[in-house]
Amino acid sequence: MVKFDAFAGGIEIGGLRSMLEIKILICYILDSVKTPMSRNQICDVLQKTGLVNFFDANSALDELLESKAIKEEDYVGEPHIIITAKGGNSARELENQLLPGVRDKAVKVALNTIARARSERENKVDINKVENGYDITFVIESNGDKLLSLTLNVADEWQAEQLKDGFLNDPGALYSDIINRLIGE
Repeated sequence: MVKFDAFAGGIEIGGLRSMLEIKILICYILDSVKTPMSRNQICDVLQKTGLVNFFDANSALDELLESKAIKEEDYVGEPHIIITAKGGNSARELENQLLPGVRDKAVKVALNTIARARSERENKVDINKVENGYDITFVIESNGDKLLSLTLNVADEWQAEQLKDGFLNDPGALYSDIINRLIGE
């Protein structure tokens, strides 16, 4: 029987209430995505899914670091967490203690979080206040070459932030849509 030793506050029905399950899930996520994640990214993933609250996520991360199931390394100039062989083996051995829906939901959110972080690193969005509203400039680059630069004028900062968010969620869609529109498809 699972021991309930995590707080229920801030988690949805079906969320994890066992520190062991939380640690398994963190290891499972890192083992599945195969990409280093920052502590904040992992905590955000767990909170966005409604599975774990902030305090338990951080406690579990501390315990996993202490047990050497995960470790911190520099990635893109910042400390990120990676899974060790010990953590990966544990995740694969114990993953069946987690419901498949829990595992799938967490990995999906983690992959989206990683994609968004990559998009923010590789693309640029500038918002500038101008006399008649805000100019927002989207820049897509590849290997240092500018593929697209598009500036739009919007009425207010809220609209600019909404456009920025939509762009960073899928910059390739904007690029593809413009190309398809210009070639008549």
